[in-house]
Amino acid sequence: MIRRYIAIAVLLALPTTAWAQRGGGRTQSDRRTELFDKDAQPKGPSLRARDIDDQNPLKLLIEKRKDLKLSDAQAAALKDAESKLHDQNAPLFKAVDSLVHEMRPPLGSPSDEDRRRIGNARMSVVSVLGSVWANDDAAAKEAVAALDAGQQTNANALLEKQKDERQKMVQDKLRDR
Repeated sequence: MIRRYIAIAVLLALPTTAWAQRGGGRTQSDRRTELFDKDAQPKGPSLRARDIDDQNPLKLLIEKRKDLKLSDAQAAALKDAESKLHDQNAPLFKAVDSLVHEMRPPLGSPSDEDRRRIGNARMSVVSVLGSVWANDDAAAKEAVAALDAGQQTNANALLEKQKDERQKMVQDKLRDR
């Protein structure tokens, strides 16, 4: 008989203890504050230098070397040109990173000064991206000129498709989130 009372007491005490340890029935949204709510914080643009470098036309040609039927010498020349292009664009990538950081909106509502700063940084990012793309296009033109006629046709088609994709990618990643 005593065992039965103990068993009933344990069955009643166990859920009560578990409920108390969880926080007494409060939900996750009850504990959340605006300061720590990640959904309420403005995120700003998500563009990174790596995103721009991934759109490197020489990198695309190297990745598609089998489709373009490049010889080993042509692939090696493209890798050397890619390395030089990366070194040439490295300061521009650093500038993009710092400008994108400047474009991040402050917590709370932005002031007129914040809006001007963000607008100026956005225009500067577009200018720097223009320089990166000019370097990329010049390197791609030089690399395609070293290919034979059949390879040039395929390479130009790939590069045109990539230009459209990089434009869309940058527009998407420069949007405030």
